Amino acid sequence: MVTRVLVILVAGILPAAGASAASSKVWEVTSYADFLAGTFRGTALERDGSLRVAPALDTVHESDQSVVWSVARAADGTLYYGTGHQGKVYRISPGKEGALLWQAPEIEVFALAPGPRGDLFAGTSPNGKVYRISPDGSAEEFFDPGEKYIWAVVFDRDAALLVATGDRGRIYRVTPGGDGERWFESEQRHVMALALDGNGDLLAGTDPEGILYRVRADGSAFALYDSDLPEVRGVQVASDGAIYFAAMGGGMDLLLRSIPVQQASGTVQVAASGAQAGGQSGAARVSSSVSYAQPQVAYSGKRSALMRLMPGRAVEEVWSSNEQNILGIALRASGEEGVLFATDSEGRVYRTGPRRRLDLLSQTGKSQTTALLRVPDGTLVASAHGGGLYRLAAEAALEGVYETAPRNTEGVSSWGRLSWKGQELEGGAVEIRTRSGNTYRPDASWSAWSDPLADGGGSVVPSPPARFLQWQATLRGPARLDSVRVHYLPQNSAPVVRSLNVVPEAPSSGSSSGGSQSGATSSSSYSVTVSASGASSSPQQTGGQAASAAAVRKLAIVWGAEDPDGDELRAKVSFRGEGESAWKLIKEDLPGSRLSIESDALADGRYEFRVEVDDGKANPPGRMLAAERVSRAVLVDRTPPQIRVLPPGESGELRFSAADAASEIRSAEYAVDAGPWTPLLPADGIPDSLTEEFSLRLEDLSAGEHLIVLRVRDRAGNTALGKSLRR
Repeated sequence: MVTRVLVILVAGILPAAGASAASSKVWEVTSYADFLAGTFRGTALERDGSLRVAPALDTVHESDQSVVWSVARAADGTLYYGTGHQGKVYRISPGKEGALLWQAPEIEVFALAPGPRGDLFAGTSPNGKVYRISPDGSAEEFFDPGEKYIWAVVFDRDAALLVATGDRGRIYRVTPGGDGERWFESEQRHVMALALDGNGDLLAGTDPEGILYRVRADGSAFALYDSDLPEVRGVQVASDGAIYFAAMGGGMDLLLRSIPVQQASGTVQVAASGAQAGGQSGAARVSSSVSYAQPQVAYSGKRSALMRLMPGRAVEEVWSSNEQNILGIALRASGEEGVLFATDSEGRVYRTGPRRRLDLLSQTGKSQTTALLRVPDGTLVASAHGGGLYRLAAEAALEGVYETAPRNTEGVSSWGRLSWKGQELEGGAVEIRTRSGNTYRPDASWSAWSDPLADGGGSVVPSPPARFLQWQATLRGPARLDSVRVHYLPQNSAPVVRSLNVVPEAPSSGSSSGGSQSGATSSSSYSVTVSASGASSSPQQTGGQAASAAAVRKLAIVWGAEDPDGDELRAKVSFRGEGESAWKLIKEDLPGSRLSIESDALADGRYEFRVEVDDGKANPPGRMLAAERVSRAVLVDRTPPQIRVLPPGESGELRFSAADAASEIRSAEYAVDAGPWTPLLPADGIPDSLTEEFSLRLEDLSAGEHLIVLRVRDRAGNTALGKSLRR
């Protein structure tokens, strides 16, 4: 009998894509976190996710310096601020314009404290010194601790000046006459912040172990808190005794390094080396220009935290972030619980309140806010990357604008209705506009802002179809915006058939049907032709290993397809034979990525298979898209070659021919009297044709009868045997 073996020459397989129906989608901005991703210009965000007009932000004074480090207010209302990197101190007297008061020999003024007699005391760095500046702008060196940095100065109840230094972590106490003494050794590298509590004791925040100390009048100290972050700074004491402070991962060190390099007018330079373990800031050196090394610090987990220490209670973490540093803290108005704090992220100012309430109070538009100071008519805000001083008023501005980040719809989309919820109190208004584009950052290629969408209950977005959408809300007066919903429909993307593989499928061991395995079979079948005299005779066939070969009864068609939109796909499989023009349907509406067919349904020959997929289960006919892939030619060959014994040659050699209807002859070998197989090449030297002739000269045979057997295989692995008797 004839057994069947398949030869398949096709590509590899990729898994089919998952299925998920495509439909209209909704972009909803409704929570605190949703709104926080946008840009605030004169708008504030309350913890419940309500957007309101922010307190007015007025310019008090802008300098030509890169950064404002320190801010102070005298009893008569005079404001002072110290800058870097040219060591300038500015004064703003009540009712007057701000002006330069004094310029230090050093390039950074990190600390200011108005004195009890109208003088101003300034702590400078590097080669830290404390200067006393008179109202007329003249100055004298008041105290030289012999330290590199002066980080903070504050007057105690006895009018002595307490001076926090680095990089040996000491606090000095200086009498009104300028006599100083080493008052407290922190055993840290830096004392970063100072504040007096209600009892007149000193609170000191340090670096690099992040310890908050209470230091009594005699210089004895008690550690109130040991942070898991390396720096404690920005210490503030509320009227109820609560102590607020920032715990940070080397925030001041990173801020110093982020300031753009500027040429100083003098000859002193600070160059911070790479931070040491635990966030220690680098050493200073003297040179000819201002320069800071690039950041070398990387902290895992939290980057900063706002902490509150209440008398008799555990320390509470009010806020934390792994993205922002706290650079300034100020108390709220009298009678209000909590603090304001400023971050280095887009110049934002936050407000805390009862029951862990947290509001985004303002986004100043400056890249960094460096210091805050509470004053009777609001809060002073200092900035970097354009050093100036601003006032955040107690009352709201007339209007504010909020802008979302561009929404990426992952493909060109059509826009549906935009609706919003909020409240327009008397005199208040909310206006929402949209724009769209196809670039990640809005540029001149984007559409212009639309006219206001008047109906909060729902208005069709007029912006043109695009990949990105952005909306802008303008709030006027006592208005509130709670949520915005935008419906959109992504344009349908065509599916892709990434692979198509056709393989034989054989039953698993011990089963006759059902589960299958892919791959070619190693079984062989034999066709035997017998001739006693060299003449051709009727062939006789034997089974050999035909039983296992016959088990290969199915052909598996396997494809890998996916849809960019995640739509569920359906497939249709067809075939056509070599030389045929029409595709014959095998099956359609297939949900998976595999189809098995009976191999007996195909005669020997070459076939192509086509898989067509579409997303019609998730899209109406007008939006449905399809894709297809055609396999490489697949050879189906079950029939072994036919062997004929030809008449002997002129020299008496044995001659055979082997022919196959479907695939080329691949190899031949012979055996004498059931001996070992010996390879045999055809007469033309290469087995590469459907028909080959072989000749065999046997000169060393002994006298008598001998059996010579020829075994031939085709490309499909089908095997045939022919024999001849030699007498």
